[in-house]
Amino acid sequence: VFPPFLTSSKFRRNSFCRRFHMSASEIEDPTDEFLIFLVWALFLCGARVALLKCLTKLSHSDYAKSLGKITKNPHITNIQVQRESVWIYGHLYDLGATIALFYAGFFRGMPMFNIQGLFIHIAVHVFFTELVFYWIHRLLHQPFFYKQFHFYHHKSINTEPTTALSFDVVERLLYTILFFSIPPAIVYLLGAQSYTMFVAYYLWFDLMNEGGHANFEMWPRWYRNSPIRYLFRTASYHAIHHTKFRKNFALFMPFTDFLFGTVDWKKKEDLMNSEPLLPVQMRPNKNLDFLLLVHAGSMASELYSWSLHPIVGPLLQLKNKYTHRLWMYPFYLYLIPSWTYMGYFDKIGYHEEEEFMFVPKSKTDSPTYLGTTWIVRNFGAQYIFPFFKKLIQERIERAILDAQKQGIRVVGLGNFNKAEWINHGGLDIIESLKDKLTTTYISHGDTLSASVVYHYAMRLREQKYWFKNVFMTGATSKIGRAICLQMVRQNIKVLMFTQSRARYEEIAEEAGAYRSNLIFTDKLSAGADCDLWLTGKMIPGGKELLDAIPKFTTVVNFAVPDPLPQESITSRPDILHLDSGLLHYDPKVMSPYFTWLLPEGNIYACLAGCIVHSVLGIQAHEVGPVKIEDMDKYWDAAMEIGFTIPPPSSFYHPITMPPPRNYDREVC
Repeated sequence: VFPPFLTSSKFRRNSFCRRFHMSASEIEDPTDEFLIFLVWALFLCGARVALLKCLTKLSHSDYAKSLGKITKNPHITNIQVQRESVWIYGHLYDLGATIALFYAGFFRGMPMFNIQGLFIHIAVHVFFTELVFYWIHRLLHQPFFYKQFHFYHHKSINTEPTTALSFDVVERLLYTILFFSIPPAIVYLLGAQSYTMFVAYYLWFDLMNEGGHANFEMWPRWYRNSPIRYLFRTASYHAIHHTKFRKNFALFMPFTDFLFGTVDWKKKEDLMNSEPLLPVQMRPNKNLDFLLLVHAGSMASELYSWSLHPIVGPLLQLKNKYTHRLWMYPFYLYLIPSWTYMGYFDKIGYHEEEEFMFVPKSKTDSPTYLGTTWIVRNFGAQYIFPFFKKLIQERIERAILDAQKQGIRVVGLGNFNKAEWINHGGLDIIESLKDKLTTTYISHGDTLSASVVYHYAMRLREQKYWFKNVFMTGATSKIGRAICLQMVRQNIKVLMFTQSRARYEEIAEEAGAYRSNLIFTDKLSAGADCDLWLTGKMIPGGKELLDAIPKFTTVVNFAVPDPLPQESITSRPDILHLDSGLLHYDPKVMSPYFTWLLPEGNIYACLAGCIVHSVLGIQAHEVGPVKIEDMDKYWDAAMEIGFTIPPPSSFYHPITMPPPRNYDREVC
């Protein structure tokens, strides 16, 4: 009953190994019994890892292809592989739980084999494990629990054996308790547990679980075509659950789905020969269409990266929604050396965070566009220091050239990757790369950003949240200039707050006949008669800016970060503070898990502009100043393909809009 290496004469000569071969009645020292149990537990852990590796290798083999893949040419991304690398932690949780149970008095004095344990294990599995898992699984598909926990597992639509062990930390700990601790403990309490059945239960559980997530059928054809196929589920049976989330909740035995009306039974042959399994199949051997090139906003935001931190990242995203908490400060002991290395010495200088699909909503036969998010390994503050400029420029250009090698058609510059002091909105990149850039186009996305802020402001005017004049900070930026020129054409008076008279004169010259509506000011007090303030720059900010805003003013911010501190707004309840520069997307159109540090369902308009650029098939760069004549084109296209103005929010928190302003009463 022992593994062969444990019966060798060399092994037996060791003093500990002699104690290992004692029977349960011969063991007197509790330490001996624990060491024996520990050897078996470690052997089990190693066997489980070996089984997973073998199944993964098998699922990628020619033999599996000969059996026929459930999903033909599945698109398994590096991000999925990284996300599912958490499987090892589940094994460690189980190992820790079994050792803890031993210290609690379980699994002591077990024989090597007990045939009764086989039948009791079967009974416990059928009447406890299967039923408990079914209802826990259904509970995890309720919106709150799904979003908080089970969503992590279902990010993998094209399943792999490792998908079976890819769970949120809390959910995986729950499974350790319910299915890897309680069932063996019950069998032990009934006096039927043995070392052999203890190991066999775990390995059988893993074989069924991981085999059920493999992308091919391990069960022979005769089994799949016979009535006994209803005894244990097949891989195709569970694959349906990963595409039709309200069906096939069973663990290994479909009787629970039959009993409770959630069964959707299709044989593999039905799936292969009729409708495709995936609702939107990722096209094999297809190049990515667009790339969103962003950077970390702050040092701590690195912790939210699923790619850099496959355990911490998902946990923080689910529990904290991209906020900085006090308990994160101890992480700076790790983050400071980490970012010092990545910020200065990392050769590549960026990493791929995820791939995702975009399906335009305008037409039912619209093609699927594939996108990716890459993150430059410099955080926001480093972009401000001049000595980082050359390094950051090189990293951005390297990423663009690497994207071109991969066949990516459009690269969208996010955050400070398009800042004037870095590359003048992408113009310096075009000048630097010149003939090297042949098939890939750069988009700063500010055309759509300006259009979004403009249309949002005009919508607020229609809803009577302002009606007089507009005061704007950041008015001479690419986005600010475009908004000013659009508004003055609507006979709206705009006060441009700037310290550069020359820059104002340039923009005023563009306004032509509407120049009189564009007013220069370098004093915040000049906005006393303006009931809409557009904040598009970090400076001025804080108390200086807040004190200058007149009563009953609507403030629309499109600067990142917001120049007004969130806590200070509570002292001015008369101010209506709103976020802009954002768009909302339908999960049916796009469903990335990395949401650029925004509430789920929102995206920065500049990044959406890159997607629009790709969908429209524009074969030109969008760099430098915003072209006013293109604003409506980008806006109309964004609305047509599925983007919308997001629900009202302040500092990225949803708010309820107050009643429209009663201007007659306020003026009186």
